[in-house]
Amino acid sequence: MPDEEAYTKFNLQDIYRLHSDRVVIREFQRSEEALNGADWEWWFHSGGHGFGMRVQAKRAKRGGGYELEHVVRRTGARQSELLVQDAQAVGCFPAYVLYNHRNWVAASPLGQVTACRHGPGEQRQLGCTLVSALTVHAVLRSRPVKAAYVRDRSVPWHRLLCDGPRGEQTGLHMAHTAAKHLHQRGLHDLRAAIRAEVRWSKNRDRYGAAARYGPWDESEEAGEGGTMATPDVPDPDYQRAEDEVLGMPIYRGIGETLEQPLSPLPDRVRAMIEGAVTEPPDERAAGAILVDLTASD
Repeated sequence: MPDEEAYTKFNLQDIYRLHSDRVVIREFQRSEEALNGADWEWWFHSGGHGFGMRVQAKRAKRGGGYELEHVVRRTGARQSELLVQDAQAVGCFPAYVLYNHRNWVAASPLGQVTACRHGPGEQRQLGCTLVSALTVHAVLRSRPVKAAYVRDRSVPWHRLLCDGPRGEQTGLHMAHTAAKHLHQRGLHDLRAAIRAEVRWSKNRDRYGAAARYGPWDESEEAGEGGTMATPDVPDPDYQRAEDEVLGMPIYRGIGETLEQPLSPLPDRVRAMIEGAVTEPPDERAAGAILVDLTASD
C-alpha cells in the first residue's frame, strides 16, 4: 500500500495539472534521514500578502487509525511536536492532512460533507481532510489514544478555499478566516483535554482507580463545532493547568499566531513564487505549495 509520501505526490500532480495557472510547487532536496518526519508548507497569497500552513500527511491504517504517535528515529523527538515547533518558527498554522478510507462517515458535525458554492457535498470529498495539529495534541494527551476523534474533527480540505469574496473581504481573506477557525477549534480542543486531565485527577482522588479518563468524556455535552463544552463557571484549577501547558515553549505564542492578520510574504516565499532557488526552512520540509488567490478576488 502506498505511503504518505506517495499519496502526497499523486495529489500534488493532480492539483498542478488542474490548476497550473495559479499553483506553484517547489520540492526541496533532502537527505534520506530527513524523510522521516517531513512535512510541507502551504502558502496562499495575493498582492504580496498571504498566510502559511505547515502540513503533515497521515494515511489511515486498515483499522481506521493514524500513526499519530510517530517518533523520529534519529532524534527521538515526537513528530507531532516537531510539526508545531516548525510551524511556530516560520509563522505558519500547524495542520495534518488525513488520507482516509472511502467508507468513512463523519460522526462529528465538523466533518459532515455539506453543500458549498461549488456544488453539493459528496462522500468522496472525505478522502482528504484537514485538521489542526492542536486537535492531534489534545487527543495524544489521553490513553488510549482515540484517533477517531481526530478524524471526526477534520474537514474536507477543499473547504479551506470554498468561500469566495464577501463585501470588502477578498478570497484570500476568506481563506485566512477559514484557516484561523480550524486552528481556533484546535486550541479549544487542547484546552478541553487539559481540563479533562484536571477533572480525572480530581475524580481519581475521590473514586480511586475507577475514575474515567479521556479528553472528551462521553457524558459531556458537546459545545459549538463538536468540541467539548467549556464550563459556565471557571475553575481555578483548570486555569492553572491551562496556563502551565500553554506556557510551554512548544505552545508559547500560539495564541498570537492564531490572531495575526494577513502579512507581507517572507522573502524566501517571494523568491519561490518568482522561481528563484531558495533553501528550505529546516531539514524536515519536503517542499512548498504556493497558491495564488488573486484570480478568486
